[in-house]
Amino acid sequence: MSEEKKIGFEERLNRLGEIVRKVETETLPLETSIALYQEGLNLIKTLEKELKDAEEKIGKVQEIEGEAK
Repeated sequence: MSEEKKIGFEERLNRLGEIVRKVETETLPLETSIALYQEGLNLIKTLEKELKDAEEKIGKVQEIEGEAK
């Protein structure tokens, strides 16, 4: 299992919030800012994929429920 999957959705979302707060409130070296920006982009991509997957699962459940009625 990859490290990415060991961390839950909420933890990733919290980390993204931490990155945003840090970049907005602190004066950081350029290298640190770039690294945080890249980490944030990766988190956003992962979170978006998880949300899309969850929406697809919900859609399938709704289809099954609709067929059962």
